[in-house]
Amino acid sequence: MVSASETRNCALLKAIPDAIFWIHKDGTCLDYQPPKNFTLWASGGNPGQKLQPEGIENLSDRTYIGKKWWEIWPLEVIQQCREFLERAIATLSEQVLEVELSGNDSLCCSQFPPLNSINYHPYSSSIYEIQIIPSSENELLVIVRDLTHLKQTEAQLRHELEQKALQLHHTVLALEAEKAHRQQIEEILAFTQFSLNRAGDSVFWVNSNAQFFYVNEAACLSLGYSREELILMTIHDINLDLPKNVWSDYWDEIKQQGSFTLECYHQTKEGRRFPVESTVNYLEFNGKEYNCILARDITERKQVEAQLLETKAAAEAANRAKSTFLANMSHELRTPLNAIIGYSELLQEDARDIGINDSEFLEDLRSINTAGKHLLALIGDILDYSKIESGKMQLFLESFDLDKAFTQICHTAQPLIEKNANQLVVQFSGELGPMYADLTKMRQILFNLISNAAKFTQKGKIEIAVKKQVRSAIPLVFTPEQESSSNDLFVVFQICDTGIGMSAEQLNHLFQAFMQADASTTREYGGTGLGLAISRLFSQMMGGDILVESELGVGSTFTVYLPMEVKLLQAGGNDWQEPSVPTGAIARKLLREDEVLEQSKP
Repeated sequence: MVSASETRNCALLKAIPDAIFWIHKDGTCLDYQPPKNFTLWASGGNPGQKLQPEGIENLSDRTYIGKKWWEIWPLEVIQQCREFLERAIATLSEQVLEVELSGNDSLCCSQFPPLNSINYHPYSSSIYEIQIIPSSENELLVIVRDLTHLKQTEAQLRHELEQKALQLHHTVLALEAEKAHRQQIEEILAFTQFSLNRAGDSVFWVNSNAQFFYVNEAACLSLGYSREELILMTIHDINLDLPKNVWSDYWDEIKQQGSFTLECYHQTKEGRRFPVESTVNYLEFNGKEYNCILARDITERKQVEAQLLETKAAAEAANRAKSTFLANMSHELRTPLNAIIGYSELLQEDARDIGINDSEFLEDLRSINTAGKHLLALIGDILDYSKIESGKMQLFLESFDLDKAFTQICHTAQPLIEKNANQLVVQFSGELGPMYADLTKMRQILFNLISNAAKFTQKGKIEIAVKKQVRSAIPLVFTPEQESSSNDLFVVFQICDTGIGMSAEQLNHLFQAFMQADASTTREYGGTGLGLAISRLFSQMMGGDILVESELGVGSTFTVYLPMEVKLLQAGGNDWQEPSVPTGAIARKLLREDEVLEQSKP
């Protein structure tokens, strides 16, 4: 019969999860206690073969008893345990080691029993702790504990810990980056606040109720209020031109335009009003509407503008007085000059009648007559320019046959062109039709340009061409009044020569009155420098213009654009006022951008 002590020992053994072997020092297995759910593996003759299940409840099966321990355990365990068993026997001291068994195919035949694995897979690694305890000089107690689950759990926990540590590291880095970003934003915000406070222009932030909620130092200084006082005020308190009853319409206009600039007046705490230039910007932030106003004190600018206007008015008055004086003086000079020319012609006729054959005397008379006519022509140019400047020049519009007029002009200019051994080439289709313009001024324009070409060309070629073009094909910029005009058809005259040409610098002041290309031109070729200025102003009076292209040493091309039907720019009279800029209301489309910028500079 089983005693109570044996029963208690059996119960105790059942509670132990480890496999226990009693081994003789010669290696024979004397007894063993398998763990729960133990699957027995064979070794020796049938390696890798699974034997019958044996648990704690079935202790009668003693499959391992009587076998040598190296016949029971796999080769890996034998190789690792031999030294520890021998040391335990020799020293009678406890020995502990860990062994790891791989579950690949090459080791399945000697797989160590999965001591504590319910769902054991033969191809997974398993780790065991083997504790060797000498119980006597001849016997050893070997306890085998399955650490696989524990090691896997430790590895998993270690891996999770590493992942958590890595995640924590990334979180710390992200927090540091966020902190740095926030610091940068705070610095930018502080700098923006500092910049706004130190800005030279006044800054006002206004809500939809016209209430200030931010003003900078410049606003306080310009108005004489403290920041606390201004925050309690509205835009109506400093801009008396913006009453409360128009604020809603004003706000809608701001929303619609987004941003615009205007001039208004601000009133200081002392009641002084001063002009400002305000740039108004509409903003939306966090679902709320705001108005940001940048105001600049333009008191000094207004004073300078007033002085400039006063100076301009004085200069214009002086210019008109000069022009009136020149017109009157030219008128007074014409009478004696006509008398000198007339008497010189009479003296020549009398000399021929009385038979005076003194060639020197007759040449002197002819010189007097020629000089008088030349002087009379110069005075005529000055008178014309004076009338243009003083606004007294008139257009005498009439309808004429443009084909016939152009033919007569070319015929008249023929001797002048041939004087310097030049060749005249005319390109003319003869189908221009009627034109309504000032015929006299058109003739004067073309004669001035043709005479210039003849004067500055020696033994070369002068080509005169004429054609009609629609307004859209013309390289000119027109005023809105001219754009809306029905004068859509233009006549284009082009005078090309192979003369001395001009440089780009000379072209810059070509159409200025009393100016020629350079001083050497005046000395060599003569002239007053009024012909081109008058010709261009006549063209502009009739709604056209003159453009020029030239290359030094190659030649020049002057192009005249005139509407086929000239209409007076001012209703109720023929007077024409000189444009405020040299080119009048018309400028070249083909100007390079840098030239336009240069012209726009004050």
